[in-house]
Amino acid sequence: MSRVLRHLLLLSLGSGSLAADISFNFQIRPILSKNCIGCHGPDPGDRKADLRLDTFAGVTNPESGDAVIIPGKPEESLFMERVLTDDPDDVMPPPEHGHKLSAEQIALLEQWIREGAEYETHWSFAPVANPEPPAVASSAWPQNEVDHFVLAQLEKLGLAPTAPANPVELLRRLALDLTGLPPTLAEVSTFKEAYRENPQQAVAEAADRLLASPAYGEHWASMWLDIARYADTVGYSGDEHRDIWPWRDWVIKAYNDNMPYDQFIIEQVAGDLLPQASEQQKLATAFHRLTLNNNEGGTNDEEFRTIAVKDRLSTTVNSTMGLTVRCAECHTHKYDPISHEEYYQLYAFFNQTADSDKRDDRPRMPVMPFGHEEKTREIKARIAELETQVDAHKPWQVLTFDQMEGTDGVVLQSQDDGSVLASGPNPDYPTYRLSAPAPAGPVSALRLELIPDVSHNEFVGRASGGAVVLTHVRLLEKKADGTQEWHRFSKAVADHSQPNHDISKVIGEKPEKYGWAVKHDKEGLRARRTAVLELASPVTLAPDSRLEVELVFEGPWVRTSAGRVRLATTAVSEPAKKFTENTLNPIERQIAELKKELPQPIRVPVTEDLPADKQRETHLMTRGSFMQLGQKVSPALPKAFGELPADAPRNRLGVAQWLVAADNPLTPRVAVNRYWARLFGIGIVETEEDFGMQGTLPSHPDLLDWLAHRFVETGWDQKALLKLLVTSAAYQQGSAATPDRLEKDPRNIYLSRGPRFRLTAEVVRDQALAVSGLLNRELYGEPVYPPTPIKRFANAFLGDTIWVESEGPDRYRRAIYTYLKRSNPHPLFETFDMASRDVCVLRRFRTNTPLQSFMTLNDVVFVEAAQALARTMKKSSDNLEEQIQEGFRQVLLTEGTSSQVDALRALYEETLPTYQNNRDEAHQLAGTVPEPVSDEEAAEVAALTVVANVMLNLDAFLCK
Repeated sequence: MSRVLRHLLLLSLGSGSLAADISFNFQIRPILSKNCIGCHGPDPGDRKADLRLDTFAGVTNPESGDAVIIPGKPEESLFMERVLTDDPDDVMPPPEHGHKLSAEQIALLEQWIREGAEYETHWSFAPVANPEPPAVASSAWPQNEVDHFVLAQLEKLGLAPTAPANPVELLRRLALDLTGLPPTLAEVSTFKEAYRENPQQAVAEAADRLLASPAYGEHWASMWLDIARYADTVGYSGDEHRDIWPWRDWVIKAYNDNMPYDQFIIEQVAGDLLPQASEQQKLATAFHRLTLNNNEGGTNDEEFRTIAVKDRLSTTVNSTMGLTVRCAECHTHKYDPISHEEYYQLYAFFNQTADSDKRDDRPRMPVMPFGHEEKTREIKARIAELETQVDAHKPWQVLTFDQMEGTDGVVLQSQDDGSVLASGPNPDYPTYRLSAPAPAGPVSALRLELIPDVSHNEFVGRASGGAVVLTHVRLLEKKADGTQEWHRFSKAVADHSQPNHDISKVIGEKPEKYGWAVKHDKEGLRARRTAVLELASPVTLAPDSRLEVELVFEGPWVRTSAGRVRLATTAVSEPAKKFTENTLNPIERQIAELKKELPQPIRVPVTEDLPADKQRETHLMTRGSFMQLGQKVSPALPKAFGELPADAPRNRLGVAQWLVAADNPLTPRVAVNRYWARLFGIGIVETEEDFGMQGTLPSHPDLLDWLAHRFVETGWDQKALLKLLVTSAAYQQGSAATPDRLEKDPRNIYLSRGPRFRLTAEVVRDQALAVSGLLNRELYGEPVYPPTPIKRFANAFLGDTIWVESEGPDRYRRAIYTYLKRSNPHPLFETFDMASRDVCVLRRFRTNTPLQSFMTLNDVVFVEAAQALARTMKKSSDNLEEQIQEGFRQVLLTEGTSSQVDALRALYEETLPTYQNNRDEAHQLAGTVPEPVSDEEAAEVAALTVVANVMLNLDAFLCK
């Protein structure tokens, strides 16, 4: 009898506990993936013995007949011989790899081969099924379909569900999960009453209310900011500021508006390519611009551009499909079906964006932030009212040009405000000729305004950097009788000129080479610039004549023409002097001041593709290096994932549509798993970031598919999905763990009890501010700078950055609005496991360290929260026990036990004398938040602050 046969006989004697039917995906693939595929997988460059074990063809080798597995005959299969041998030179896996198959694993492999060695499509790549919820023995427990799947697993384990959580615990869990904020005492009271009448209806109504709260979007947006690697700086050693926070507000609004998830993905991946894309759809593409920018001198822009494109590809696929495509950047993926060539074919879709690692972050788009609509309406209404009061005979009369000509193909178009916009070609040295009916009455001067425009990147000029160099201005009167007359300027003034490029240079008889130029300051170029050109003497234009203005741009630099201009005339005397002195009448001055108060757009980096004639070629990059280009490739999907539909565009929009297509099984599975993980603490697939061969298997595969199918069927409705999950009996269980449950379900993967785990960094902070009454619930807005122990951040070559703490209400805004500097995130967030924002992160890992307690005891925000809570406790009663109970009600929404109250009373009584004997220390600890206290109250408030500080550090407070 052969050694292999003898081993197999022994295995068969002990295999009574093995499954009747072997599942390749759930029993065999994990063994091969962990122990074999790294050396015998898809990557030909690292494949040993030219043997593939990840495909049926690879193990049976039908072409050569040199099979390592003979289906149905494990005793004749070389595979089993190498697994079972005792020879250290032949045994697989090799001893030096540190892996050794267990007897059970070997028995499974033997049974699999005996049953035919059938291979299956990886479970996550298979179409989403729509299984029927299973029947369960305890049919009274389920509240919805989710519970049938959960209970079926529990019954297999011999476990029963835990009794429901009490109403206070349940509402707190709901509020923290859906909004990131605790409920108020009034909300608790209302919920308890409703829960007594009809528990399930009370939960459903509370869920609806919380999902409709603006706080919902702020809370759930934080999850997406991790994924999108959102930060307020560009990263790398310089880590300079980047204005991209309007995109963060877009995400918050998208969640609050319950934007369908498929639309949410499409707009971020390719909103700019949608037909008639709106400003908000273009803003959504800032998702791609959250990549790092290297502004250090001497770096290669192309190198870091390609790094950014690879990051976009990786982030897009990982965030939606849960696959680690970047493993194929340097070689074929060792585990998942993505070859080196296919990686760069997919990369080609993202390789046509116009950004190029430039310091100015172009292309950028001006965006009016959310939340300013009412203020803008009020100011504009006031301006309109004042404008009606301005003297009808305004000093300046805007010329209405009806004939416009630009040389060399420049297109000139009149705008509603009387300005003229240039578009089309941008030649080296153009001239603009603008003709309008002559104004009535005398003319003493011409006013020229250079106006920033969106079409020119909000610059005043058409040059790539926005500069304007105007070399000559001429004014021609064309009379009705066919004669014409040039009118000469004698004086010119401007509100801004670049040194040696004064406005006076444009009014000579012949143009001067250097002309009038605006300063090469990026922000200055975005400000409106005005010049007044005074005539030698006022002229009265002939009736029915026309006035022609000629603007010549023939400076020392090419393509420096104006993007948008407006011209006006006046009859006032000494117009240049009055312009210099800014002698506006009072109403006009008031209008000017109001215009300064109008909210201004923020210039946000967005995604645009290059014009068709400037599209890049894409090549393989040998070992991932941009300097070692291989063969040219065209955009395409990896073969394992099919092809784009025939009518889909071959660009990012086509990829975006494919990501959320009905036949893409990964996107809905990954999405519902992510929501499950946020509510229950661990995903149905624990490796949220990896649904590929190396990822963990789903604990409830049928439930995952049922949820994914329903998610798509209900229109990718994110709020509906969350409501379904939180109204399940599984979610509403109490969180107490019995020894039996801890033994059979130690990590609560199978939901034998309700979820209980520490809150996220943002919620830890926001909850403390909320219960203390300090939280500023203002929605949207620019980043804020709450207190931090680190006031100065060192940059490698750009000097230090000073953290200037916000004052007033901004100090207590929600954590999502905190300025996030990539190289130095706020210590509180870093300590409580906020993800790095350098790369896409789908799953935060919770840690428990002494630093976390140190932070919640001593960080300024928690001390100030304790100070404010102490004042609430002091005002509630003159009785110490009642004050302590008020603290418990605010913090835990219920009263403390007698032992808890006794312990805190003892702490108060121990602490009070210290502060009674030291007024300065008492005032220092009592603080001034939200208001100072009197000398008489200082010691008591200080002692209560110590008590409140302890309450804010209770485990029950820091966990849900």
